[in-house]
Amino acid sequence: MPIRSLDETSIRALATRESFERGRDYWRRGAVSTLVRRGDELTGEVEGSEIEPYHVTIRLYEGGVTNARCTCLYDWGGYCKHIVAALLKFAKDPDAVMERPSLRELLNSLDHGRLVDLIIRRLNSDPKLGGWIEAELATQPHPGRRTPIDPEPVAAQARTVLAGRYRQRHYWDDYRSSGDIEELHALVDKAVPFLETGDGRNALRILETIADTFVVEWIEFASGSDEHMYELFVDLGRMMAEAVLMSDLKAAERDALVDTVSGWQDQLSDYGAEEGFGLTLRALETGWNEPALQAVLAGEAKTWPPADYDDDWEERELTAVRLRVLDAANRTDAYLNLARAAGAHPSVAIMLAKLDRMSEALAYARETFTLPDESLQLAKVLRDGGRHEEALAIAESGLSLGRSKRGDNNEADDEGFELADTWVGGWRPGRSVVPLAQWLRDYAGPMGRRDLALKAARTAFEHTLSLEDYRAVEVWAGENWKSVRRELLDLLKAARQARDRAEILLDEGLIDDAVRSVGEGESYETSDDVLMRLMDAAHASHPDWVIRVAERKAARIMDAGSAGVYDLAAKWLERAAQAYDAAGRIDEWSARIEGLIEQHRRKYKLRPLLEALRYDR
Repeated sequence: MPIRSLDETSIRALATRESFERGRDYWRRGAVSTLVRRGDELTGEVEGSEIEPYHVTIRLYEGGVTNARCTCLYDWGGYCKHIVAALLKFAKDPDAVMERPSLRELLNSLDHGRLVDLIIRRLNSDPKLGGWIEAELATQPHPGRRTPIDPEPVAAQARTVLAGRYRQRHYWDDYRSSGDIEELHALVDKAVPFLETGDGRNALRILETIADTFVVEWIEFASGSDEHMYELFVDLGRMMAEAVLMSDLKAAERDALVDTVSGWQDQLSDYGAEEGFGLTLRALETGWNEPALQAVLAGEAKTWPPADYDDDWEERELTAVRLRVLDAANRTDAYLNLARAAGAHPSVAIMLAKLDRMSEALAYARETFTLPDESLQLAKVLRDGGRHEEALAIAESGLSLGRSKRGDNNEADDEGFELADTWVGGWRPGRSVVPLAQWLRDYAGPMGRRDLALKAARTAFEHTLSLEDYRAVEVWAGENWKSVRRELLDLLKAARQARDRAEILLDEGLIDDAVRSVGEGESYETSDDVLMRLMDAAHASHPDWVIRVAERKAARIMDAGSAGVYDLAAKWLERAAQAYDAAGRIDEWSARIEGLIEQHRRKYKLRPLLEALRYDR
């Protein structure tokens, strides 16, 4: 079955301009092979720069793409070129896609004996599979289970995963992080089903076992060098806090666990992971018994946390944990009371939606939401629940909650995003409208709502003034691009700051405007690469500017004796030479380069680069 609206336009919107162009080149060169579709999953191999091809996995739905992963290391926004190439082949050459039954269908067709034989054969070539199976079976939840799980298979699997992550690769690589962080998260996530069903004790057994192994093994093998583990310890601590609040621990059990967790925290603090298990300790200390908290849960008090907890981020985070525990226990009234008292507006609206009180949820959102990311949280939940029209409507209304345009003020950080005011607990998100606008753009377009995708794309660009968001507007503007382009460029030119301004103007062929925006090239706003591209385009029309800026850039490198970047100085001087030639001043250049050769004659790495710049008549 073809995927509606998955065409080149919608694929282009999923990636940066460079990734899309390179992905399209990969597709045209036939780099995509073995494209297989199993139900809503598309997999393929794409030849790249490594000997082994990259593996791409794409999750599809009727309106486009919900998720995609690639084994390459790309992590710079949008999907990578390999995913783009696979999507283009899927959209443009459907006959090349092999339709296969899903693995679930294949396995369901086997009787018990054949399935066991299949697994045993695989174990002969993959001995680690046995440990994985034992850990999976040991942590398999089932309705009504309260028997204690066996933690030893979990501990063994944790040691296996970490040994793979910190194994010594090759002698020239030294020790480096080599395992997949997703494996580590998958191991921690074994506790999630127990948390979701309110089985805090078994969740705690899993998490305590994993945490103890991770702390010891990480310190022994990694020596605090893996920042991913810092984040994982925080996740572990948060989940353990949830399990603690979900479990009816006896005083002796609580005291023993406090000693254990305090020991982990002391060890981690020596390696800079101070926040790892602080939340767990807070949960162990406070529990549910505080009278003020009990009053809130019963609906007898309207504010949480109390005034003496103001600006206590850990208490706000713990409140978010409490909400998850109440959700798992189906204590919806207490959940709504606490969420309202804490000002967790998205949590209230999301719970109302889950209770199928949709009109109440939407009304509450429109009445209370003041930040764009609040709308984004609710919109994602509505989308995942198949309520697409409601999701689009809430997201669109959230666009108006953003601050003033970047072009109208300068309340933005260096990355082009507005200043954020974030609560760790998750209900007071950043003020920037950009994440919502980009999400809505990429969601509405493949759903066939090009008008809404254009509105969201324009909103994103108005706040970031980035090249990527500019090109996204072009994708969805269609036949209106000419008039929209003029409005965007006027906004770009008037902005006080815009990191991609020169590049956008250059790409649009507005050389005079680009040169004016760069000035004397002293701003960090324009990269050397863009500045050189601009010089290549402007050397005939603005030779004096090119000569002045290029020679100054080169002189700083040469005079500083920065031998490692002499080649960069030569590149600047190449641009100057082009401008001298275009202006009919080649004799002046010849004299200039001879003077530089003489001036730097003792710099043996620089001199041949300068001599190569002599004008050859």
